[in-house]
Amino acid sequence: MRRAAVAETPYFFVYGSLLERYKNFNRFLRKKVKTIQSAYCQGFLYHLPIGFPGLVTLDGCQDLVVGELMSFGNPVKIMRALDQLEGYYPDNSRKSVYIRQKLQIIVEVDADKQEFEERQAWVYTYPMEHLTPKHQKEYLISCGNWKLLCQQPILHSPGKIRNVFNKLRRIPDAKHIHIEPVMCMDEEMHTHWSTSTACARFCKNPEWCRENRRKMRKNFM
Repeated sequence: MRRAAVAETPYFFVYGSLLERYKNFNRFLRKKVKTIQSAYCQGFLYHLPIGFPGLVTLDGCQDLVVGELMSFGNPVKIMRALDQLEGYYPDNSRKSVYIRQKLQIIVEVDADKQEFEERQAWVYTYPMEHLTPKHQKEYLISCGNWKLLCQQPILHSPGKIRNVFNKLRRIPDAKHIHIEPVMCMDEEMHTHWSTSTACARFCKNPEWCRENRRKMRKNFM
């Protein structure tokens, strides 16, 4: 089953603790990864009570989630390990914590020239029905960038994510995003990510983001 899945696409899109330099990357992927590229996936991103993010897919979603596209020498072995880590049971989706889906991804191939391309990748998404009824314990990360909120070292039709991506890139004011340094645990990473393409151009609701940071800070204190 996993060999057939990897034959469809050998890529994985990650957006939380599996990102480069984070604990689960160092634990499961660091010695096995071949390539890492900045990438974006269509969906809503929530910070969950368990301390990890959850990407929720929804038809008509106009938001992008920031992450990394990775490839490996033995993708079948990696998929087996990640299925276990993410609590995904291929033969029992109801029992699963996360669901593995093949989604369309926008990947950055040349940062200097702002060149991007579309690929398909496996993504561990969070089922919407797992969210609490009124989202009382989850925080919507409106910029789609989990790193900025927590600084701690269904296949869409072709072309749909490209249209969303191009639309968001045309936002004229690239300086309207305000990130509270007090909510970032690492000054160097804060500087890097606050000037990234996603945060500088994609965030449509900076006020929501600031409010979520205030809530998070109260929880940390």
